[in-house]
Amino acid sequence: MDYEELYDKIYRYCYYRLQQKEIAEDITQETFLRFFGKEKYYSGENPLKIMYTIAKNLCIDESRKKKALFLEHVEEIAEGQGRGNMEDELLTSCMLKSAMEKLSHEEREILFLRVVNEEPLSVIGEMFQISRYAVYRKCQHAIKVLRKELEK
Repeated sequence: MDYEELYDKIYRYCYYRLQQKEIAEDITQETFLRFFGKEKYYSGENPLKIMYTIAKNLCIDESRKKKALFLEHVEEIAEGQGRGNMEDELLTSCMLKSAMEKLSHEEREILFLRVVNEEPLSVIGEMFQISRYAVYRKCQHAIKVLRKELEK
């Protein structure tokens, strides 16, 4: 297992869930500490699934502490931290956020794992305890919904 690549995937997953760089870095590190803290995790059958599960639970805990993640992101853009046309970035961010809200939480997470982290259908299926075909169908449905919403 390539731990550098895995670290990047877990970090992107945490960043996707939390939308804050520093917190995502902390959660990613905590994920690895907990993973390597128990031999049964890294010597087990599917370490990737375990890592994502640890990261997911840590992100949920962090989300409970910070509920205004989207507003913080909008404030960052408004303060000029984003490069390029601030209005376009804000509009794109709002449109994407609105389109993503049309998806279920599970569809958003599956789509992120498949598209951004490029996880195999089999790994995602194991995480959600559904078949690879069901993962594929959920991805296709989510993409169709996003296209429809973004075309409006």
